[in-house]
Amino acid sequence: MPVIKASNPSDHSCSTAYRGIEYRLLPGTQHKAMLLHGLVGACLFVWNVILRQVNEEVNDEDMENPSTSFFSLIKRYPSLRKETSWLSKYSSAIVRYTLKGQSEAWQAFFKGTRDHPTFHNKYKHKAFTAPKETFNIVDDNIYIQKVGWMKMRRKGGNPYPDAEPIEVTVKKEGRYWKMSVLYKVNLPEQVDDGKAIGIDLNTYNIAYSSSDGERGMCSLPDLTDKEIRIRRYQRKFARQQKGSGRFKRTKRKINKWKRKQKNCRVNAAHQHSRNLSNKAYTLKREDLKIKNMSKSAKGTVENPGKNVKAKAGLNRVIQNAGWSRFNSYCDYKFGKVVVVDPKYTSQKCNACGYTSKENRTTQSRFKCMSCGHTDHADLNASANILLAFGIGASARGGAFSLETPMSREMDLSVAI
Repeated sequence: MPVIKASNPSDHSCSTAYRGIEYRLLPGTQHKAMLLHGLVGACLFVWNVILRQVNEEVNDEDMENPSTSFFSLIKRYPSLRKETSWLSKYSSAIVRYTLKGQSEAWQAFFKGTRDHPTFHNKYKHKAFTAPKETFNIVDDNIYIQKVGWMKMRRKGGNPYPDAEPIEVTVKKEGRYWKMSVLYKVNLPEQVDDGKAIGIDLNTYNIAYSSSDGERGMCSLPDLTDKEIRIRRYQRKFARQQKGSGRFKRTKRKINKWKRKQKNCRVNAAHQHSRNLSNKAYTLKREDLKIKNMSKSAKGTVENPGKNVKAKAGLNRVIQNAGWSRFNSYCDYKFGKVVVVDPKYTSQKCNACGYTSKENRTTQSRFKCMSCGHTDHADLNASANILLAFGIGASARGGAFSLETPMSREMDLSVAI
C-alpha cells in the first residue's frame, strides 16, 4: 500500500504514514457470520442499483450528466433504503460507504484514466469497507456496528499498538474471514545516506548492485508444485457435473491452492523489498511497461498472432514473478525511487561501456566482446541500472506532491 508522507510540525524527525495490517477475523457464532454475509450482500446490492441509476442518466441524451461526487451519490441512498426494507438490518454508514469507491471510479472514468465502472459480481466481490465511526478495536477484539464484538487474530499481534485505525476492510477468502485495518502511524523520517541500489527484475530472481559495492540475487519462490496441483484439480473440475457436491469441493481446492500461490508471492515481495530498502535510501529500476509485456498475442480472426502458445507461457511466467506487486512495495519502503531507460541494460558492458547483443552469450553469462569482462548477466545489468541517469521518479521520489489530496488523506468522517 502506498505511503503518503506529510511533515509533522511538532516533530520534524517523524512523518505521517498509512499502513495496512491484515488479520484473521473470527465471527465466533453462526449468527454473526450470517450478518457479515448479509452486509457484503447489502453493499453489493447498493453498488449495483446506484450504478444502474447513474448509467441511465448518463446515457439519457435529454438529461445533463449527473454529479458523481460521494455526497451526490449518498443522497440517493435514503430513498433506496425506504424501498428496500431489509437494508435496515445493516449499518447505514457501512452500506452507503461503498458509494465512495463508486464515486472515485466515475471520476476516474470521466478523466479518462480508468474504464467505465462495472457491476459487481456476487461470486467475486465478497468484501465491504467500514469507516472509522462504525467500528471499535480494543486489544484483540473488534466491534462492527450492528454485527457485534468479534475476535481478530494475527501472528505477532498489532505492530502499531499506538496507531489510530482509520478504516477496516472485511473480506471472505474461501472458508475464512480476513480483515485489513488501515492505521495512521508516525514513523521516523528516513534520512538520505547517499546510498543507492540498482535492481534488475527477472522471472526467477532479483539481481541488485549497491553503491557501496554489495551485489547479490534474491530468489523468487518456485511455485511449480502448486501449479501442478491446480492443473490437476482443474482437469478434474472440467469432468465433474456442474452444481454437484464434488464439483463444489474441487472448486474450493482450486481456490485454496491459488491463495497459497498468492501468499507466497506476497511474502517474497515483502521480504525482498524490505531487505533491499534496508541497504540504501535510493532505488533505481527499469521503466518496464509490465502490462504491455504481458499482453496476449492471440490477435483476431482476421489477423491471428504468431507464437501464441509460447507468448502465453511467457506471460504466465511474468505474472507469476509479481513484478508490479514488488514495485509497489518498494515505492513506499524506499526513500526515493528513480526509473531508468531499460534499453541495452543487458547488452552493455559495465566495465568499458561497449554495447552489443553478442556480449550476452547465454541467459546468465555475460562476456564483453571488447574488453573481455565476464560477469553474471543479471548482475551486470543491475550495475548498469545503478549508474544510469533517471528518466523520472515515483513514490516518495516525486511522482506526486505531498500537497495533492489523495483518497487516503480525505476526512473519512464527512457525511457518514
